[in-house]
Amino acid sequence: MYLSRLELRDFRNWARLDLTLPEGMVIFHGANGAGKTNLLESICLTAAGDSPRAHESQDMIRLGEDVAFVRTDFRGTERRPCLEVGLARSGQKQLKINGAPKRRSDLIGLAPVVYFSADDIAVIKGEPGARRRLLDTEISAISQSYYFELNRYRRSVEQRNRLLKDIRAGRARLDSLDPWDRSLAKHGAAVTLKRHEFIAALAPESAAAHSLLTGHTRDLSVEYRPSIGPLKLQDAVTHVEEINSLVENTAIRLEARLKEERQSDILRGSTGSGPHRDDVDVLLRGEAVRLFGSQGEQRTCAVALRIGLTSVIRTATGDRPVLLLDDVLSELDARYRAGVFAACAQAQQVIITCCDPADIPSQARESAASFEVRDGQLV
Repeated sequence: MYLSRLELRDFRNWARLDLTLPEGMVIFHGANGAGKTNLLESICLTAAGDSPRAHESQDMIRLGEDVAFVRTDFRGTERRPCLEVGLARSGQKQLKINGAPKRRSDLIGLAPVVYFSADDIAVIKGEPGARRRLLDTEISAISQSYYFELNRYRRSVEQRNRLLKDIRAGRARLDSLDPWDRSLAKHGAAVTLKRHEFIAALAPESAAAHSLLTGHTRDLSVEYRPSIGPLKLQDAVTHVEEINSLVENTAIRLEARLKEERQSDILRGSTGSGPHRDDVDVLLRGEAVRLFGSQGEQRTCAVALRIGLTSVIRTATGDRPVLLLDDVLSELDARYRAGVFAACAQAQQVIITCCDPADIPSQARESAASFEVRDGQLV
């Protein structure tokens, strides 16, 4: 799949843009603050229904304007979705697919996009929440069932935490936790197993991408670490009966853990076990990259994870996703930069931002469509 057209009106620092894009590599270059990242943000906004950078609609509307509009046309093997997002300063957001109003969940799997930004290093070196957000965002982008299970799980956690505080204050009985423990365990087990399956697919693809980036084989490994302990699952589970049995057994384990930890949960006023406490180990030569890796190694691992995602998403959706690389070349030497473009070969379209196009290897640069960005305009 590739992005064939991008149209903006009053989005960030862009007053107007109507741009036709080719397959292959597209380069947006220019000074910091020119508006390059805003272009990638607008693409993510239509593909996922949310911005990877802003939480409020008004943050994406050009200064002095009341509304903003983004339209993207994608072309895939079987689909050609036209995606539109309208934003208002009141906080309202309207999504359309091929001209018809839709919900965010309707976008799932429709126009797969993988986005890398400089902030991705937080996935490697930051708190576990950053790694959980990566999982939840990427799995939700391709799986409606996961998107809905995750929302149900989060509601269960919120309700249980509220009840824990009520019990601590003497406003509720201890046994009132029973139904919420069952609900949290049921949906949490589905979330846990889907994450485990996703990491099992992502790990070898990220390792292969890391090898292309660095020239070293078998250095990178990625492992899912549930808060309830190792799952000890078989490598391949395909039958519905086996999957249901795994979900049920995992739910039993999680519910038992919740009962064991009730008193400490009541004292704390929050739930101490479940997918919202899980983590992902990113290891380089068997050691945690976040603790022992250099800044360059951490950045290279972050890039490898994103490139690995393109293969996982391609398998899940049947389309090669659009790969968006924002300032990926900074802090990488010439050898690693060449590796980035070797690893990107599996994407049908790569849209990359940089300050100086000379940073891009000449072979990639010569075949790319290149645009200079200056103060919210293409020069």
